[in-house]
Amino acid sequence: MSGEQNALRRSQRTSTLSKRKQEQLLTEQARLTERQAALEAKKKKAKTISEKDKKNHKATTKPLQQPEIETTSDNLKIEGAGEISNLEDTQTITTGKKDKKKEVDNSCDESSVKQEKKTAIIKLRIKNKESGSSNSKGKEITSSKGKSKAVLSTKSKKTKKLEGSKAPQYVPSNIDKLASTYPDNYWQFHAESNTGMINYLNFQYQLQLINVDVRDQGPITGMTLSPDGTMLVTFCNVGAARIWDTREFKLIQKLRDTEEKNIDEFFVGKFTYNQTHLVVGGKLKDRNRWSEEDDDNHILPCPLKIFDVISGKVIARLEGHSEEVLCIKNITYKGEPYFLTTSQDGYIIKWKLQEDWTTLISKTRMEDGITCMAFTVSFVPNTGNRYFMAATDEHVRLYDFEAAQLVQTFSGNMYSQYCDCAKFIYPVESLEGDSDDNDSAQEGSSKAIKKSSKPKSAYLITRGVEILDAEGGKIASRVNVCILHKLNFPTKKGGSFNLEEIRRYHHKDYHSNSWLIKISSNGRYLAAPTMDGGVFIFNLKNGQVTGILRDHDDLEVRDVIFHPWKPLLFTCADDGCVKIYTYSFLENDDVNEIDVEKED
Repeated sequence: MSGEQNALRRSQRTSTLSKRKQEQLLTEQARLTERQAALEAKKKKAKTISEKDKKNHKATTKPLQQPEIETTSDNLKIEGAGEISNLEDTQTITTGKKDKKKEVDNSCDESSVKQEKKTAIIKLRIKNKESGSSNSKGKEITSSKGKSKAVLSTKSKKTKKLEGSKAPQYVPSNIDKLASTYPDNYWQFHAESNTGMINYLNFQYQLQLINVDVRDQGPITGMTLSPDGTMLVTFCNVGAARIWDTREFKLIQKLRDTEEKNIDEFFVGKFTYNQTHLVVGGKLKDRNRWSEEDDDNHILPCPLKIFDVISGKVIARLEGHSEEVLCIKNITYKGEPYFLTTSQDGYIIKWKLQEDWTTLISKTRMEDGITCMAFTVSFVPNTGNRYFMAATDEHVRLYDFEAAQLVQTFSGNMYSQYCDCAKFIYPVESLEGDSDDNDSAQEGSSKAIKKSSKPKSAYLITRGVEILDAEGGKIASRVNVCILHKLNFPTKKGGSFNLEEIRRYHHKDYHSNSWLIKISSNGRYLAAPTMDGGVFIFNLKNGQVTGILRDHDDLEVRDVIFHPWKPLLFTCADDGCVKIYTYSFLENDDVNEIDVEKED
């Protein structure tokens, strides 16, 4: 084929993709405009009710609509720092073609994976975890969340503030003692931990796809890794959770509640620490009742379901949320096991469990009387899990986990619509141009807390969604950004936390004005998904774009995860696929061991 014909085909393909993106953007913007108007109407209604009736009132939330999904294949582009280059100048890998170096014989056909083999593999994972003989280096990989394209819930805000005692005062000496007794272990894996995690992502250290087929029958709204990193779980809105081996990426188990009479949608989940159980959350809809207002099946109270990983059966249900569960964390506080969940109903619930992680002892709601929607949570480093930050409504809020009380709300000029993701990170280099600041700002170290005259601090990254413009409601009123914050701890008893903005990450082609999208970081880079099938790689220190991954369809990329001790990066999207990347210079056998030297 001649060069002119190749150029013509590239031009036609680029034109087609551009049209698809425009059509998708217009559809999303129209939906966002309608929901925005409905939200304002709900707020006015709630205000009227609160003035006439002093009793607690809780308005019904409108569940989210699900889009139609087309499953096709697109290409990956990872580009140099700065502007995006032309299509022909970028690294392009077509997933439909075989890559001799990366080809892995894999199939999603469940009939090809015998139940005996599934059970044997999972039992081996659990046995290795319990005996400590596994190569496990992982501890906690943040779980994912998300659902199909939609805009802010029309749930009215609670207008009557709850009366009760305030959160206990912050006492620096007490928190230091708690942090020393129960040190954080979230941040033992990062770019400089020498565990094999991806370190650099730029023109020199490029990524390419591993030729595997990891997918489900509908949008994959979230992912999580097992504590030892040997299993990947995908959560799909068809009510299925699939467990994949992270060495050969073969399907080893499929979890579905076969006794559920209504419609399940799975959004998020977490392994228990012994890997024998998986707690899953999402949305439950009435199969026999239709909601005209929602244009969907009527939503039911949404439970947490705990699966036995080997048998695939649901062994426990935890009831508490009235709407979609959007985030699940499993933690230990003072040596006792807990789940912490958020929901579209506006509540954050802590579930105290017995040592088996399946039997509920008690549940407590973080009732602040003002939160409309609660998205994700991230625990404040070096506090022994006493405090956590939650992405709620259009800002972030700090809570006291033990007291189950709101401590502070940080508003500022963050996002005009809502903030749907907040995550503490471990920076491997100074983010403010002063190397001395880096030591005090490196949060979550598993090492003993060192006394210092400098105030303690931690870095937090948020992302959010903007209100559409007033003229036609077709484009966002402000550019989409991710924001780097610095949380400064109180220096005296009863003092307040302070949240200051450090940097904003943005790009002219970074379009992420869709809710429930997860960000991730290895401490050197920020991986930020978009609503049009891409993942932007930002350098945390200087804010430059060092790469763009494009291999999903022109739909929302919902989650992205760095593997803790392999050079692997996972992404999932509404196209129902998981894309797995590794360094382009690695052979297939080298994926399990890699030590990348520091760049010049």
